[in-house]
Amino acid sequence: PEAPAPEAPVFVNSEAEAYKYLGGGKNDWKQIRFDSEGLVDRKGGILKPVDDVEAALYKETDEKLLNPLQNKFALNGNVEGILGNDKWTIGEGFGSQLYANMILYPKATSQMAKTVLAPFTHARNFLSAMAFAGANGLIPLADKNAVRQAWNALQIGGRGSKAGNELYQKLLRLNVVNSNVRLGDLQRLLGDVDFGSTLSSFRGLNKLLGTLSRGKKFAQDLYTAEDDFWKIFTWFGEKDRLYKAFTKNGLRQGDEIRQVLPDGTEKVIGRFTEDWVEQEAANLVKNQVPNYAFVSEFVKGLRMFPMGNFVSFPAEILRTGTNIVSRSLDEIFYKVKIGKEIKSPLRNIGLARLTGMATTTAAIPYAAVAAGQMAYDVSKEELDAMRRYVADWSKNSTLIPLRDKEGNLEYIDFSHMNAYDTLTRPIQTVINAVQQGRTDNDGIMDDFMLGLAESTKELALPFIGESIWTEALSDLVMRQGRSRDGKPVWNEEDTFGRKMYNAMGHLVEAQMPLNWKQMKRIGLSMHPIDSKGRFDEYGNEYEFGNEALGILGMRSVKIDPEKSI
Repeated sequence: PEAPAPEAPVFVNSEAEAYKYLGGGKNDWKQIRFDSEGLVDRKGGILKPVDDVEAALYKETDEKLLNPLQNKFALNGNVEGILGNDKWTIGEGFGSQLYANMILYPKATSQMAKTVLAPFTHARNFLSAMAFAGANGLIPLADKNAVRQAWNALQIGGRGSKAGNELYQKLLRLNVVNSNVRLGDLQRLLGDVDFGSTLSSFRGLNKLLGTLSRGKKFAQDLYTAEDDFWKIFTWFGEKDRLYKAFTKNGLRQGDEIRQVLPDGTEKVIGRFTEDWVEQEAANLVKNQVPNYAFVSEFVKGLRMFPMGNFVSFPAEILRTGTNIVSRSLDEIFYKVKIGKEIKSPLRNIGLARLTGMATTTAAIPYAAVAAGQMAYDVSKEELDAMRRYVADWSKNSTLIPLRDKEGNLEYIDFSHMNAYDTLTRPIQTVINAVQQGRTDNDGIMDDFMLGLAESTKELALPFIGESIWTEALSDLVMRQGRSRDGKPVWNEEDTFGRKMYNAMGHLVEAQMPLNWKQMKRIGLSMHPIDSKGRFDEYGNEYEFGNEALGILGMRSVKIDPEKSI
């Protein structure tokens, strides 16, 4: 038989090669030139440093990272796919600019105020990210060496040792770090509205804006670091247990890894080297911990709509949650040939990962609810009845029941701390199947996906619900002066001027940073017990201990049937 014809190259080095291999004419292909806004500078395709730390490292080592595609030629579609980005263009017309300034700009600033500029949110961000390690079967903070190295590698305000910086650069190249999902959504939205450029055109504001910009950058670096810490910790954990699993089963450095497929055939998937283990661990973190780089362009583009807050995050919860279950099953049934024996070196890792996911999504929440019921003598009927009187966003949450000193019911919304809350039922389906001895990997995954479809209605809310800013606008216009949970923005007997004052205050409140509402409650709770200063304008009294727990997302809320009607 004739040898197959060689395939045409995707990239070529010159116009002459483009004519020869790509065909057509100049209108069918073009040269790849990255602009100064992309990953590289025009001058030679030198990769730009991602932050001040990397810039200092480049200067210290005189290292230049070159993009190998700079100045190559390729077909138009390939070039557009490489150079294109997901930045949506806002038109210059009156309607487009009105939409950008009245909807998108305040949407971006309100989201920034409630996340990177809110100190208590930073605490919850760090603690909730702990679940991503736990869901993969790693006990958070148990590996002291991983904790130390993850801490030393964090990039906050230019801190870090040379060794820590080198580790961070390695993890950047492996696409493990600097990929916070919520921050990715926010940064793209700020870029869409060209945040800061209009105000910076006023020369008198430049100095003030420079100071504010540095504060914003520090807050963003901190928000990224809170996410990076757990990704680095998880990477070390995955690397360590992969290495131990293979060596314990007799594989030596440099040996081929020969996977035994379900049909009995063998496939070489690599050599057992440090580089292979590090890359495999990186792949696990990328695919099983939320990562903005893996969000689809369609979902990223939804940030331009007035609805939704940080829509990429629930999309990543679906992707990574499904991947954790799939990887667990693959590891449980994974076989390799070592010498003349067929072994299952990753089975214990798979079981630990599946157990970790079940513990995170089901066991811990169930235990917390049961403990609350037992400690405060709350029956199932009372727990079910509570849901009729809680806020709309908590009706389907995991509620931990409590009672105050007078015996009145309260609750803690545990779902705020558990990103994988909605995956509880489908995870239990998989656990039951494995315990029953089922070995049909594909069938188990089919059952999981069916349960997932039934259990993820709540995940649609960030996509279709009101954003922080549009909710405030809707309170004034659509709900005629009432918030979504029924609280009045103004008194119907107020003068028109007073109503306008309250309306403006309501909109400003949506933009207030530094956890303003929570700070206000903490301030009220610090007044003496017999002081009128402990009460807000609605007659609510606050306790310091409870408000302090709110920093961790564990604040209890009183059940008030009268206000819920």
